[in-house]
Amino acid sequence: MRSAVPGCARAETGVMRRIWGEEGGSGLGSADALLGDARLSVPARGLAVYLLLLPDGARPDPGALGARPGESPESIAGYLAELETAGYLTRARRHEGGHTVEEIRLTANPSAAARGRVLRWSADPPAEG
Repeated sequence: MRSAVPGCARAETGVMRRIWGEEGGSGLGSADALLGDARLSVPARGLAVYLLLLPDGARPDPGALGARPGESPESIAGYLAELETAGYLTRARRHEGGHTVEEIRLTANPSAAARGRVLRWSADPPAEG
């Protein structure tokens, strides 16, 4: 199924999450540390917001995100590394059915990392064309 959300392989709905919500709700609140964290570049914050707001069931594709104008696979990897270093993101790689899957947990507040949003994508190298 083709996604209505750019950079996603699949989305169960074409509707993104609310961006502004009550504190602790399903959106990003004004007290969320991510938005004002000076350790993060603006593109890293933007990527985090984009990922946090994807609809349930979305499977973001870092390769497709890196193919967008002004980005590269290396820039997306760098933004993810910034988020990881600052404590907003944790990663785990798993082997499932002959494929490698990367699972990330992303949160808008490092102190709430255990409650963050879980996203998964393929970590297999791109197929030779």
